[in-house]
Amino acid sequence: MALKLTLDTLDGLNEAQKPLYVERDGKFHLDVDGIEDTSGLKSALEKERTARRDFEKKYGQLKDVDPEEYARLKKEAEERSTKDAESKGQWDTLKTKLIEQHQSELAAVTGKVTAMQSALEKHLVDAVATSAIAEAKGIPALLLPHVKSAVKVVEMNGQYTVQVVDGNGNERIMDGKGTPMTIADYVAEMKKSEVYGRAFDGNDAHGSGSQKSAGRSGNAKSMPRTQFFALSPQDQAAHTKSGGVVTD
Repeated sequence: MALKLTLDTLDGLNEAQKPLYVERDGKFHLDVDGIEDTSGLKSALEKERTARRDFEKKYGQLKDVDPEEYARLKKEAEERSTKDAESKGQWDTLKTKLIEQHQSELAAVTGKVTAMQSALEKHLVDAVATSAIAEAKGIPALLLPHVKSAVKVVEMNGQYTVQVVDGNGNERIMDGKGTPMTIADYVAEMKKSEVYGRAFDGNDAHGSGSQKSAGRSGNAKSMPRTQFFALSPQDQAAHTKSGGVVTD
């Protein structure tokens, strides 16, 4: 009886045959010189057959498709996909950086424009208001804050102009023709006021008005002019209405 190259067990062999086998990988192999161990080749062949069966099961028996070529192309596609993802990630990072840099530069420019506009508005209002108050013989230090609170700077066709506005921020009109009130008009209105008129030189509200108020009450409250003009318009009106007087 011929001896087999590989046995699962030595049962059934006579004692003279058993020494001819060596145990390896859980099986018994005939110890013969000159015979190449093909177990590795068989394992590789089996893997290839399994891969081909899986390929044919998924894509059918395509005679013109080489599984090895398909595997190579698939690997290259995966590598390209990875590189594309990395490139996209780098672009997203760069784009975010550029956006942040642009926003920072824009904020800096906006800040400069805002500061310049604020300075321009202050110059326009202060210059026009101070000139109007001085022309009406008023005291700029006392009247300027009140004039500034009643005006705003607007831009029209690239030009900045000063408007007198009411409590709601709407431009004040002088007449039925829609003539806008100027700062000079507003200062003239203040000069006629019983409250603000005291801050103008030679105004009746500064002289006789105060004397009349003092004459109406022997116990009239006296208040320095600087303290009076530090009050709110409502408190100023209340002081005047109660017969209070303003002193220099």
